[in-house]
Amino acid sequence: MGGFLFCNGYRFLQILRTWAVKMIASELKALLPEWSDMVDGQRFIGGQKRSGEQRIPGSDKYRNEFRAFWVDAFHDGFKTPEQVGRLIENVKKSGANAVIVQVRRRGDAYFNKALEPRTEDPDLEPGFDVLDDLLKKARHESPRIEVHAWLATLPIWNLDTPPKSPDHVFNCHGPHAEGRDYWLMDDVDGNHRVGDNFVLDPGHPDVLNYTVDQYINVVKQYDVDGIHLDLVRYMGQEWGYNPVSLTRFQKETGEVNKPDPQDEQWMKWRREQVYFLIRNVYLKSVALRSDIKVSAAVIAWGKGPENREEYQYSAPVTQVMQDWDHWLQEGMIDLAIPMNYNREHVPEQRDWYDRWIRWEKNHQYNRQIAAGPGIFLNAVEGSLAQIYRAQQLSSQGNRLAGVSLFSYAVTNKDGMDREVFLRMLKESTNYPVFSEPALPPEMPWKDRPRKGFLMGFVVDGDGQPMDGVWVKLRRGNCRFNVKTDGSGFFGKAGLSPGLYTVKLEKRGKFCRIDLVWIWAGKVSEIRLKSL
Repeated sequence: MGGFLFCNGYRFLQILRTWAVKMIASELKALLPEWSDMVDGQRFIGGQKRSGEQRIPGSDKYRNEFRAFWVDAFHDGFKTPEQVGRLIENVKKSGANAVIVQVRRRGDAYFNKALEPRTEDPDLEPGFDVLDDLLKKARHESPRIEVHAWLATLPIWNLDTPPKSPDHVFNCHGPHAEGRDYWLMDDVDGNHRVGDNFVLDPGHPDVLNYTVDQYINVVKQYDVDGIHLDLVRYMGQEWGYNPVSLTRFQKETGEVNKPDPQDEQWMKWRREQVYFLIRNVYLKSVALRSDIKVSAAVIAWGKGPENREEYQYSAPVTQVMQDWDHWLQEGMIDLAIPMNYNREHVPEQRDWYDRWIRWEKNHQYNRQIAAGPGIFLNAVEGSLAQIYRAQQLSSQGNRLAGVSLFSYAVTNKDGMDREVFLRMLKESTNYPVFSEPALPPEMPWKDRPRKGFLMGFVVDGDGQPMDGVWVKLRRGNCRFNVKTDGSGFFGKAGLSPGLYTVKLEKRGKFCRIDLVWIWAGKVSEIRLKSL
């Protein structure tokens, strides 16, 4: 009997699958949306939605457009209750509907329910919880103002003196740490400081887990509308040589020597590490709350691409290993916000801006992109012109989800009062870009989901994570290959509901086969153990 099942394992799985589909389908209709259960090692996670979603009388009169300000922690703007109140009033006054507030600056926290030490910023009122106060005041508005928690992802310190807290990640895993405890990103020559910044290396599995935990904690502790990843990238082609990361690359590829910064295989591997970080944050966040919006500030340097080939050689892909177009295609981000920091009064940069927003409008892949004009670089009228062009349809009939403006603190290059800019957003004669009220656009894949998600871990016989192994998913003619990261984590978005076979491949041979059910709008979870 054992030999029969071994030789005819796939036929056995087909029979089992047919039976399972019939049995499971008969039960699923009775399940509540919040259903969560364990079946043969598989976990189905419904993902909670916040209560009290806004329903605005006459909302059909509102334009669907995301209008945000980036509010950074290097300036005042939210560090006292009075500043938060003023921020909310200014957002209302301008016609905007969202704030992206930097609550993690450099491995620290501007909120109380944090895993990391409280910031040493002397301007933050003692005991004041920025997120708690901001959420209370933003929710009080009608329509309410969206609050997105912005965390600087990989930079962890930027001063010559170390942090005061012995628990700060810099003190635990910075320049003086040894072996696996050393987490910093090195360049090809062994330097570990980028300008003023000390930066973590996403190719180190412990860095990935630690960083993901910071985002997940915010989702667990605060009813934010979204989490926002910034500086989720390498610092340049020559960066990424943390010893643990380098050893992982060499083990996976068979390389013996230290790779050249422009080595294609090395660049591809580093792009994977950034994607794995995004994938991990996205799936674990959505598993907790299906309505959470995951966004990222992404690079849009230089001349924008006109076609796929030009994109593959663009700055985000080749300079900082941040292939955000791929993230959108994979459904591992809800909203990308390219930092379109270009000077309107410089003809070459104006052309760069127009080329990038044209690419952005036409490459959203059923997700969303909002342009990110650098208003701090421009005169008021120049910024209004850029916002106006971002709002227009492309020649292919595509529209961006909106704009996010950098920054709330510095609204123009000429030192004019912020009040002038806020007023001109509504009242400009030439470009009254926010004259009509607007609500952030719906995200149909969240509000009316038709696809599901899978995440899981692969461990060996001793329970240790398996790095860089392939997991193969199949349902009928649909087949997908996904790769584990350094923590053994894997995942996939955009899966049609139904029963899938999950095969673990090791050294070119299948060593484990399981079944997993995918449900629309939910994250299924499975743990695979190699035999």
